[in-house]
Amino acid sequence: MKNKKEDVKEIVKVDEEIKKDQKKEEIEINNIEDEIQGIVDGCINCGLCKSLCPVFKIMEEEYYSPRGKAIMFSERFIDKIVFECNLCKACEQKCPLKIKVWEAVRNAREVLNLKGKELEANKEMMDNIRQTGNPFGKGDKKTDKLYCC
Repeated sequence: MKNKKEDVKEIVKVDEEIKKDQKKEEIEINNIEDEIQGIVDGCINCGLCKSLCPVFKIMEEEYYSPRGKAIMFSERFIDKIVFECNLCKACEQKCPLKIKVWEAVRNAREVLNLKGKELEANKEMMDNIRQTGNPFGKGDKKTDKLYCC
């Protein structure tokens, strides 16, 4: 039977492991945020990317454009409108400097996921894939090997 000292030592050990994991996650988030900054820092805000962006063509608001995203990312607003991009890479094709705004968007989504701020629909889809092997949750096929998540 354990005594109180052993219980306290075990609790402290678990707490230290949790703090270590949280610190690793913070470092990972900071590294990804720095990658985002590195991607958009080269943007000269010319706006040529807007002409091919399918999301901007529909939404017709600057902040939905690749340039708008680059500006927001440069100001470290990574949790705004990152899901209003289909990652088609059209912006990179039109950009004279080949800025990969789509990659910054993908990285921003990863940061939000690490912070626990992912979309409910995305969580549901991931759970469905894990449970049934497909994003729709239909069927009872369970699999140990997943290729997406």
